[in-house]
Amino acid sequence: MNMHTQYTQSRLFAKTFVWRIIATLTGALVTWFLTGEVETAGKFILIEFPLKMLFYYLHEIGWHNVEWGKESVQTE
Repeated sequence: MNMHTQYTQSRLFAKTFVWRIIATLTGALVTWFLTGEVETAGKFILIEFPLKMLFYYLHEIGWHNVEWGKESVQTE
């Protein structure tokens, strides 16, 4: 029997959130390195984290709704 897995919106949100933490901390470290200012790195986090998380989530929803490149999987 073939198993077909479909991901939930909760899983998508969790993946989005975890990735945003990794990417935001990386960006904040680069900002701190370039400016030498912890305050600027903190501002970067406050602006970048929610904005990019929202954009990534919407991007994933959009691609989920696009039929191009999807193949039907037959289960037994």
